[in-house]
Amino acid sequence: MKWISFKKIGVVAGIFFFASILFSNMSVFAAKVGERLDTPEPGWTRYDDRSPELIYGNDMVKIEDAEDYNKTVLGAAHNKPSTINFKFDGTKIRLIINMSDSYTKKVGISIDGNVEYFTAYRESWSHQRLAYEKTGLKKGVHVVQIWTETPSENYVVYDYRFDAIDIDSDGKLIDYNVSQINLNAEAGNSQVTLKWNQIKNSENYTVKYGTESGKYTETVTATKDAYGNFVIPSLTNGIKYYFIVSAKVNGVDSKYSNEASATPEGDGQTVPEQPTGNRAILMVTLTTGLEKEFDLSIKEVNDFIAWYEGKQAGTGSASYAINKHDNNKGPFSSRNNYMLYDRILTFEVSEYTK
Repeated sequence: MKWISFKKIGVVAGIFFFASILFSNMSVFAAKVGERLDTPEPGWTRYDDRSPELIYGNDMVKIEDAEDYNKTVLGAAHNKPSTINFKFDGTKIRLIINMSDSYTKKVGISIDGNVEYFTAYRESWSHQRLAYEKTGLKKGVHVVQIWTETPSENYVVYDYRFDAIDIDSDGKLIDYNVSQINLNAEAGNSQVTLKWNQIKNSENYTVKYGTESGKYTETVTATKDAYGNFVIPSLTNGIKYYFIVSAKVNGVDSKYSNEASATPEGDGQTVPEQPTGNRAILMVTLTTGLEKEFDLSIKEVNDFIAWYEGKQAGTGSASYAINKHDNNKGPFSSRNNYMLYDRILTFEVSEYTK
């Protein structure tokens, strides 16, 4: 029995000794600031200096060298400050640069407004050096800016060479130019008008909607100019609809906006009886994607068509005034909507049942 106990103690001691060596090696081989780091360590992923998510200020010069990551670096501008802006989703970040005795000792970095500094100076030239590391950030998207603040001591330049960024292996760089889309929905008669903020460089927008929150059965593509006033027509009065929108920038769809909702004709309101007789709905679609709907007499519709066809033939005024009558709320003696001929894409006439 004594021999068995001694054997157990020996096994436990062996495991402890092996674990000590393992963790010791992990500590030894974890990169430290100032050391060369040719490839990202486990738990990290690397983005090159040419990644499209990085936004550079002033002129940064592309330099090719086989010793750099992906064989390129970007040199900061001489004699003036240079900036790099980007966003990333993750909890940690490392900056990989070239170091030299001619480079500045003070490079600024701001993460979510918190400013720190690192050096690009080293007594001898070296590629792919770990210059800065920040861990323990809150999981989520972080806004980063890097800039040169003071010149080097040996030369009157703001110089250093930026090579790559390492972040969490499950993290990613975020397109810096894509903004959060804030969506609002306004109810109308059998329709909902959607408004959202303009997204820079957007090619178009995708609108999804349905009658259940989080479940969208319909998809509509809106033009890049539709953000201020996009109408979803032919909806059922008294039913609540839910909407989201995304922007396409450089061929890539952004994250969807907040969910907005609206009930045509308002919550719990009595839907007015549809008119009958010698009347029609004129639906005009503009070149911007905006749709305008008018409840008019057949004579007014025919007058509009006559103006449009005349203008198409080269005669008549450039605009046409449509009387909105009392079909829209407001203490007005009259309301005219002026339609410009060259802004009209299509129009549709729907006559009421007689």
